[in-house]
Amino acid sequence: MLRSTNWVRQHKIGRLKNLNDVKKFATDSVNIPKQADVVIIGGGVIGCSTLYQLCKKGIKAILLEQAKITSGTTWHTAGLFWRLRPNDVEVQLLRGTKNVLDSLEEETGMNPGFIQNGGLFIARTEERVQEYQRLHTLGHFFGIESQILSPRETVRLAPVLNGNNFTAALYSPGDGCVDPSMLCSALIKGATAKGGKVYENCPVTNILTDPSSGITKITGVETASGTINTKCIVNAAGVWSRKFPNMISLDIPLSPMKHAYIVTESIPEAKNMPNVRDHDASVYFRVQGDALCIGGYENNPVILKDVPSDFQFSLYELDHSVFDVHMQNAIELCPALKTTGIKSTVCGPESFTPDHKPIMGEDPRVSGLYYICGFNSAGMMLSGGCAEQMATWIITGRPELPMFAYDIRRFNPSMRNARSWTVETSHESYVKNYSVVYPHDQFLSGRNFKIGPFHENLVAHGAVMEQAQGWERPGYFVKDRTAPVRGYDWYGWYDHVKNDDQRYVRELERDYTFGFSKNHDLIGEEALACRNNAVLFDMSYFAKMYLTGPEAQKAANWLFTANTDREPDRVHYTCALNESGGVEADLTVTPLKEGVGRLVGPILKGHGYYVVAGGANGYHTICHLRKEIEKRNFRAVISDVTERLGILSLPGPKSGEILQSITETPITDDRFPIGMSHLITINGHTCRAMRVSFVGELGYELHIPVASCIPIYNKLTDAGESFDMKHAGYRALYSLSCEKGFHLWNYDLRPNDNPIEAGLGFTCRKDGTYIGKDKVDKLKAEGIKKRRVFITVPDKTVAIYGLETIWRDDVIVGFLRRGEYAYYLDTNAGIGYIEHPKGKVIDQDFLKKGNYEVEIMGTRYPAVLHTRSPFDPKNQRMMGHYEHHFQEQAHFED
Repeated sequence: MLRSTNWVRQHKIGRLKNLNDVKKFATDSVNIPKQADVVIIGGGVIGCSTLYQLCKKGIKAILLEQAKITSGTTWHTAGLFWRLRPNDVEVQLLRGTKNVLDSLEEETGMNPGFIQNGGLFIARTEERVQEYQRLHTLGHFFGIESQILSPRETVRLAPVLNGNNFTAALYSPGDGCVDPSMLCSALIKGATAKGGKVYENCPVTNILTDPSSGITKITGVETASGTINTKCIVNAAGVWSRKFPNMISLDIPLSPMKHAYIVTESIPEAKNMPNVRDHDASVYFRVQGDALCIGGYENNPVILKDVPSDFQFSLYELDHSVFDVHMQNAIELCPALKTTGIKSTVCGPESFTPDHKPIMGEDPRVSGLYYICGFNSAGMMLSGGCAEQMATWIITGRPELPMFAYDIRRFNPSMRNARSWTVETSHESYVKNYSVVYPHDQFLSGRNFKIGPFHENLVAHGAVMEQAQGWERPGYFVKDRTAPVRGYDWYGWYDHVKNDDQRYVRELERDYTFGFSKNHDLIGEEALACRNNAVLFDMSYFAKMYLTGPEAQKAANWLFTANTDREPDRVHYTCALNESGGVEADLTVTPLKEGVGRLVGPILKGHGYYVVAGGANGYHTICHLRKEIEKRNFRAVISDVTERLGILSLPGPKSGEILQSITETPITDDRFPIGMSHLITINGHTCRAMRVSFVGELGYELHIPVASCIPIYNKLTDAGESFDMKHAGYRALYSLSCEKGFHLWNYDLRPNDNPIEAGLGFTCRKDGTYIGKDKVDKLKAEGIKKRRVFITVPDKTVAIYGLETIWRDDVIVGFLRRGEYAYYLDTNAGIGYIEHPKGKVIDQDFLKKGNYEVEIMGTRYPAVLHTRSPFDPKNQRMMGHYEHHFQEQAHFED
């Protein structure tokens, strides 16, 4: 194969010719304004899209680009566009981009450069075929046409492929590719027509803030041409995005890396064929005329410390020792490449993040500083949808879609400040970009970053650990083997020796299936031990905080839907909403009485509240509460004590007896009814005991100062032996929670779900005011057109995990947000939302009269819809009423 770099220069010039029209709309930097509503930093496709969306919504926004529009990653991107992803939110973001591509030319008179030549996902294994069947099924709900093809059918569409090398393919005819310069030109024309301004050759030299009010706020930007006053900055600077928070002593978890593709000489058979992704070989083909652009994701990308500011339209020499693995895989799939020359190579910097998702939203530590960066080679695909959400976020305070997986607040400060953690995890997210997305998988990088106070004891007891928001937590427990998490070995690259100890990797592989895991029965044993006896969960990574201050009561009344202005030590399950009435968090709030100075009984001046929220979204919850307090100027503070307290959860029929055996405090219904909290002493140590349950059983949580965690754990486990108490992990916890029909935030409870739609109306008080109450009252009065439902699938030959389509009378009405095996009910169980196909209010008649099915990997299975979980619908077990055996009564009772 011959190698030439001449095409790179020609290709660059060709693409930049398309930007001549931008000069008509861009302004020289010497004429920058003194003030702007919003200042966007970065003129790539993300910055241009954000400018367009803001201007479309009536905002006077300006864009500052240090060089020329499309500089950085945008000008040389391959521009692939796919519509099917294993995530419902991302599918909707891609649909947002497609809507922009479809409407821009009519609006602006400029072709946005979209070529709809279709897309093929190649499958070489049965597991990959099943993954594609799941994508195909989810696509049904969103109206995305796709089909599973045989190798013979695939080769008819793409004659260059070797049909002997794969078993099937997923074909989506609406996919294609985008010319970046044409798209940016159309976006800029559309934005400037609505009042937007673009300033090229205008580098930002400083970010201005004002901390005088106690809250750091954006006040402006300094540029080489002067200062612009603004209260809102949007960081869309791509690989240079870290530079701007660094100016004000902040950082973001983003790592630039070299990413490359090559362009072949002519292959006549490639003309007009669909683009191709061979995930199992980690390689893609982008059709360009009668040539192919070929790239992929290798195990040893070149990681960059930073990218020079003057690298806007530059490229690196391709390192063939890094890239050749892609050529070998490409030749295997397309034999014609053996005799085809390489016209050119393209190797440029791109930005990657620890979880392969963009970084978006407002920085919780600086009011007015927004991010929309770190797109992991998907900026072109996601630009329109993400920019649309970003514009709404800036204007209304929140996006329309549930964007937690993209929100900067998914990273706590420790994660943002740990550079080595960012580089490690970003490397693995790059390496695993084309890996099968199994329902249960874990990263090997960035592990043991945060460990709870019981960690060593749990590992010694056989815990197989998971990671969530940087914290290690038990997934499940094993008796006959151990699986310690080792340090990251970088897959044996960069002079690292691959770990000899692969026990943890082998443990993960037991879950690599879309059927039932090899750990299915083991997890079931833990779940049934909870239902029939008692188990011990470590929930220490949950977010724990105190709400205190002179106006703590006013703040609580405003923040929470439940009435928390009640007697001390009563635990209230409640929601915290946004102004649109969506659920930002579900949590427990406990009013406190005056303490004696302990961490679990603080000294208070006025009202105080102990607040506990889920761990995976803990920092997000803390930030939301603080932001709302700030907006209302309440004299109240949120104090995060997450790392100072551990939590042990003890649920099950025998839990009360076990706890009573180690404390002198009476654990009786009259002294300790459900929903109460007391300070108790165990083994000479004081902790806060709360009678609450995450799984639908009689249960207690012990909130323990870190110094007292091990003495109390030892006392509890010693006492538990007499009752055959078991340790249990989060896999059993989530199964039990789903079986009971409890909510799991960011799955079946999201910021665009109203409590009335979600079946949480009981948490919403009638009197007073709280955030979003008007939206709650409106739905109460008018009825709901979207409803959360519980669904069981009796067929035990298949597993459900979420994203399965719900059919009613042969019409699609929704999809499952989560799915588990309900071990006590002995059936598949899922939770999702359904909508009336005609947009009408959903009533009991609609729910009960339909014939329901759930589509799992392309096949529809009979299903039973329940308005609530059939497990213990009267909550007798949570009240400790085990006098009768409820299994038959509970079975499928609404």
